[in-house]
Amino acid sequence: MVNVIDADGHVEESVAMFSRLEPEFQPRRPLALQFDKDTAYGRYNAVWLIDGEVYPKVIGRGGIFLGTPTLMERAQMKPVSIPAQELTDVGARLRDLDAAGIDKQVVYPTLFLTTTTEDLKLESAFYRVYNDFMGEARETSGGRVNFAALVPIRDVQASIAELLRAKSLGAVAVMLLGMAWDKSLDHEDLCPFYEEAARLDLPVCLHFGWGNPGMTNLFEAGHSFNSATLPVLMGARSVLGSGVLEDIPNLRFAILETGSQWLPWMLHQIHRSGRLRRDPVEYFREGRVYVACEADEDINYLANVVGEDCFVVASDYPHGDPSHEDNLRGAIMAREDVPLRIREKILGENPSRLYGL
Repeated sequence: MVNVIDADGHVEESVAMFSRLEPEFQPRRPLALQFDKDTAYGRYNAVWLIDGEVYPKVIGRGGIFLGTPTLMERAQMKPVSIPAQELTDVGARLRDLDAAGIDKQVVYPTLFLTTTTEDLKLESAFYRVYNDFMGEARETSGGRVNFAALVPIRDVQASIAELLRAKSLGAVAVMLLGMAWDKSLDHEDLCPFYEEAARLDLPVCLHFGWGNPGMTNLFEAGHSFNSATLPVLMGARSVLGSGVLEDIPNLRFAILETGSQWLPWMLHQIHRSGRLRRDPVEYFREGRVYVACEADEDINYLANVVGEDCFVVASDYPHGDPSHEDNLRGAIMAREDVPLRIREKILGENPSRLYGL
């Protein structure tokens, strides 16, 4: 039986995580605040307060929905224990993985699916404690709970240093959002960072999220397709339509939590641009670029376009977004219209190759 690798799970950040901040940043640590649920926040009745701003912000422009902090009713309602959501009890998370038939999971953040502070030093401190916390969770889990590192991408040299440190902690990838704050992902300033990721054999994973504050502030919380999904497609277009993958031969990318049926359209648009150095389809067929599909997508059609070696699948645990799959093995294996070899690759071989597991 194939080993199942969950290519994209999550952690709900906790007070315990931020208690690790260095003394100089402790007075500015994120504060978890809870309030009555009969407000406009409803079941999202708790927020992180960071430098006077609140996350999530569910009202007005710049709005986002998050399931953290776990003081909120939204988190309490989930059929998953709070310690398992927060990874403050790794054993509880492992029992949930066992129940779901998942052998290994790669974890991404929740709060840090959006930009927070404009203070680069404070942001860097947040990411250090995040990586430390996740490195310890990985060790405690015996390598079953893995993680994508966070880096302060506005400072490329600091990001390179943190990437090297995160690798030593056991990181199997590094997360970027669809834009690096105000830079597109094909910006020349990012090339040294990509070169280091390739040298360390860490894939750069583009995840659903609010990576550009200016774009986020155009939309209200209910419009996350515009503010958090489209930027990932923009990032994918920046990477696939530029020379980044050609210039850095060992670099790998993945595109997560946006489905995959948009891919043929985007590839067609890139072909029509007429500025190709190389057909981007080849990167998918060579294991240079991966994409998280959803169990009910037209997998056979997609595999005919980009091959069968680039698809992975994700639980999105403990989130409940439209892209989540409650039962990875069951959902994929139930697709009897898809050849068995492709289903098994999606569950195990492809994510194993992506993350070096």
